Amino acid sequence: MRHTYGIFVAVIVTIAIIGIYYQNMDKGLLSESDAVAVLKAAYPEFENYPNNSLPPQTIRTEKEADGWYVAFVQEGSGRPILGAKCYFVSNDKQIRETGTFAPADLNESGFSIKTCTTL
Repeated sequence: MRHTYGIFVAVIVTIAIIGIYYQNMDKGLLSESDAVAVLKAAYPEFENYPNNSLPPQTIRTEKEADGWYVAFVQEGSGRPILGAKCYFVSNDKQIRETGTFAPADLNESGFSIKTCTTL
């Protein structure tokens, strides 16, 4: 009887430890969709991103350990990119604008989401 009680307690403790571990595993980490939602709440002009209307508007993201880099991009028609606004959203949901990309060259298509400058 005492042996059965000991096993029962050990199983309950193990389950509790596993539950606490999984509950805290993702605590403090921001998901990609959460980072985009934080920006859309702070900047209503991005509410309709992404979409396929003209000009198409896309969202590009890049994960870092302490948050997400997010770019709201206006794609071009006959021009790769019309422009972009770039931000960093930290895991604690603080927003920092990292720049604006406005290509000088009509054929410029690559830019860094982190710096919002030409590659």
